Amino acid sequence: MIRWRLLLWLLAWSAALLLWQAWPASQGQVVEARWLWVEPQRLESRVGLVGRVQAVRQQIQAAPFDGVVAEVEVEPGQRVAPGQPLFRLDTAQLDVQIRQAEAEWLKARASVRVLQGWQTGPQVARARRAMFGARGALAASEAALADTRRLFERGIVARIEVDSLAQQVVAQREALQDAEQELSLVRERGRGDELRIAQMALANTHARWQAMLAQRERRVVRAPFAALVVRADNAGGGASRHLQAGQQVSQGAPLLTLVDLSQLQVLAAVQEHDLDRLREGLEVEVIIAGQPLAGQVQRVALQARDDEGQGAWYDVRVALEIPREPPTPLLRLGMTAQLTVIAHRAEQGIAVPAEALQVDEAGQAYVVYRATADRQGRKVPVTAGVAVAQGVEVVGLSAGYVRIP
Repeated sequence: MIRWRLLLWLLAWSAALLLWQAWPASQGQVVEARWLWVEPQRLESRVGLVGRVQAVRQQIQAAPFDGVVAEVEVEPGQRVAPGQPLFRLDTAQLDVQIRQAEAEWLKARASVRVLQGWQTGPQVARARRAMFGARGALAASEAALADTRRLFERGIVARIEVDSLAQQVVAQREALQDAEQELSLVRERGRGDELRIAQMALANTHARWQAMLAQRERRVVRAPFAALVVRADNAGGGASRHLQAGQQVSQGAPLLTLVDLSQLQVLAAVQEHDLDRLREGLEVEVIIAGQPLAGQVQRVALQARDDEGQGAWYDVRVALEIPREPPTPLLRLGMTAQLTVIAHRAEQGIAVPAEALQVDEAGQAYVVYRATADRQGRKVPVTAGVAVAQGVEVVGLSAGYVRIP
């Protein structure tokens, strides 16, 4: 019995001794855990976005004039080379308009020529002859009146003949004035506004005629660059019907769309709370169908989108850097793209946990810092920067330990 008591006492004393030896070590580990080693390293702040692949350049091929589609030489989904014919329009309706425009131009040209030669034309000649006739008749009447007055003074003729000739002279003088005014008005028609109006009408009819001739030259619509043919969207936003021969089209109506696959971009949207972190020129890591690609922020919209319900979203366009060797699988329009925008990068930055930052009474941020583990901690003023994966970037700190309260 005494042996068992002695054994229990020895075990209890040993356990107490072990606990006493372990207590300072555990206490020291807790103290050491409150200090975190920090050093310069690459710091990055990233923004994740999701977008879709689209072409940088898309060009709608519209009908150059009103007419009927005579022939369609491509199909949606087909690749075309520069200069390859896409479709051809019949010019029967346009030819009628061209002839009418040419007739109007010929009439306008004839009118200008008449006005340019107006001063030697028949109307001016008639007005001039009428004036000369009135002037000659007046001269003859004045001479007859003078002779009649001399005869009246001799008593050969009666007074009534003198009065009759005098009235005739007055009437012929008025007729001469009318003839002179008529000649002046007729001459004026070939000068000033009349000629200017005719010249402008000639220029307009000629321009209209030439424009129609140019439209007829575009009856065969060709691809301006290597592209993929897709259906054009109509005014309502939906896909238009399949283009086919015999279809009546109006000038300017979208018939086909060409998509340049040599330059691709990703259209994404960013929420307003992340908008200030993005700017043009930032590097972007892109993953499309498991294929990593590089990109760059090309444009951040200044106006919010109208199709988002909650909050404000802004379009972000990211230009893709396509390698010379086509990626596998091939990129296709409309594919989903995972974007990681490098909003901030510091090659030799220092970050501390957010809880390590403290603010003194003056509003200055600081951390408790020590260069080595055997030194005392001291307050070091710092300038807080952006949030990164490691914590918060700070300026004014070197490698060492920071205390976490």
